[in-house]
Amino acid sequence: MLRARLGAWTAWWFALFWLWLLLTGDWNRIELIGAACGAAVAATIAELVRASARQPLPVPLERFRTAAGLLPVVFADFGIVMWALVRSLVQRRVVRGAFITRNFDAGAKTTPRGQAHRAWTVLLAGFSPNAYVIDIDPDRDTVLLHDLVTWRRSEEPA
Repeated sequence: MLRARLGAWTAWWFALFWLWLLLTGDWNRIELIGAACGAAVAATIAELVRASARQPLPVPLERFRTAAGLLPVVFADFGIVMWALVRSLVQRRVVRGAFITRNFDAGAKTTPRGQAHRAWTVLLAGFSPNAYVIDIDPDRDTVLLHDLVTWRRSEEPA
């Protein structure tokens, strides 16, 4: 049990340390110390919350494959969002986007595997600046998304 918690804490620390450095964009001694301290505090809080939830969150291998293909889509979405902003300026009419409902295999409603599937889908689909998940309905096997400019690749993995 302690080994699993230490492994989870280390994974949180590693991810948050690099996220800090990515977001600050400055790799000096002060930022390295700040990233290490901030990651330690945030990893401790995240692990306490995870342990108190007593809810397993398995990470299926298919999610790693999905995450690897998201980076090019994020860059393309950035271009789409910039195009929509420029078009809004030129036309003097704001691009509002649309709410879209799509079919989605939501997994079993009450099992930890189904809950983890929906949680990872919301997390990974949220990287896109063009589309994001509003809600997943496991009873109807649908997902509600908001697209600024409708492009199906922006909605992945939903």
